[in-house]
Amino acid sequence: MKGYGVAARLDGDAAAEWRKGWPVVLAGAMGMALATTHVYSTGLFMAPLEQEFGWSRTAISAGLTISAVVGVLTAPFVGLAIDRLGPRRIGLWCCTAFCIVFALLSTVGSSIWNWWALWLLLACTTTGIKPTVWTAAVSSLFARGRGLALSLMLCGTGLGSSLTPLICNLLIKDYGWRTAYLGLAGFWAVLVLPLLFFFFSSAKDRHRVSRAETVAVPAALTGMSAREGFRSPRFYKLAAGAFLIALVAVSFTVNMVPILSFTGLTRDNAAAIAGTIGISSIVGRITAGLLLDRLNGNIIAGVSVLLPIASCALLLMAPGSAPVSFVAAIILGLCLGSELDAVAYLATRHFGMRSFGVLFGTISGLLALATGVGPLLVSAVYDTTGSYMPVLWAYVPLCLIAAGLFFTLGAYPDAHGEPE
Repeated sequence: MKGYGVAARLDGDAAAEWRKGWPVVLAGAMGMALATTHVYSTGLFMAPLEQEFGWSRTAISAGLTISAVVGVLTAPFVGLAIDRLGPRRIGLWCCTAFCIVFALLSTVGSSIWNWWALWLLLACTTTGIKPTVWTAAVSSLFARGRGLALSLMLCGTGLGSSLTPLICNLLIKDYGWRTAYLGLAGFWAVLVLPLLFFFFSSAKDRHRVSRAETVAVPAALTGMSAREGFRSPRFYKLAAGAFLIALVAVSFTVNMVPILSFTGLTRDNAAAIAGTIGISSIVGRITAGLLLDRLNGNIIAGVSVLLPIASCALLLMAPGSAPVSFVAAIILGLCLGSELDAVAYLATRHFGMRSFGVLFGTISGLLALATGVGPLLVSAVYDTTGSYMPVLWAYVPLCLIAAGLFFTLGAYPDAHGEPE
């Protein structure tokens, strides 16, 4: 399989790629874990902040909205910076800044504007620790093993979603919310920053430090320029498909507990079933990575985005059934785990590494927008109709459209931009 980028010119044997690149995958996974800290801890801080300052939970969660909006607006520019400066500089600087600003949340006073100002500052750091940074580095070092490498690296989000709430809850319970902010920042800083400093680099970053033949790269990477990418119909197909499936998968996952509770399950059962989505997503992520290295990525992406239709059908046909709901959650998790892997992989194959940062960065911005808008739309539908059933029906055409966009992306271009 041909493909754009530096990785195509490295040792083509997957085992050799792993010998050279596994530290980068590990460091990138830890960077992904750190990048979820503010997302998976906010819910635990709501009660103590509400109790101490009297703020509404809507006002508290507005911090995440600020982060999402800033991420959407700055994604293309951060991607351009990654293309010019390399992922190492952006990732290391922004992770360091993130830990510092996250710790500063412990100093917030009674003014909600103080809270929002700190979140605006935090948002400026999170723009440089999104998936674009980590995928750019890993993709530049892997060709034949790229799919699996990306999937393992992206498993860092699962690690973050597991560790952050656990540590946060313990710190709040024993030492208070202010110490919890300091403790979380310190924990991830000690765990992640040394790994990034010693091991995280892309092919371009290595070329800057060493002129060794095994990692040397030309000044101009192959692939589409930013202008060519933004003028390519396949870019808009990939971006639209990614937006639609993120809209479905994220909003479905976030609202799984209330949806299952609405169908008649107890809240405890609904929460237990929803918890299987995370486990299933890891299985989906690794499976997708293995398949992407062996089969056409357009097909893998297209099939994976059809999975939520099965989940919707099961919940619509057998509402209130715990076993059926369990299967629906497992299927949804498989999609949730594979969709980002597939989108990142397809971006490297269709556009190359020349302007990967700005092109995939733009797509990442749309993913962030879908993450923020999707749950809001689902809540609006429920508030209007008093039911989640219209949402499940609406997911079906969205998944079909996304699948059609992925299936029709066309053959991967070769190094000269021609379809293979």
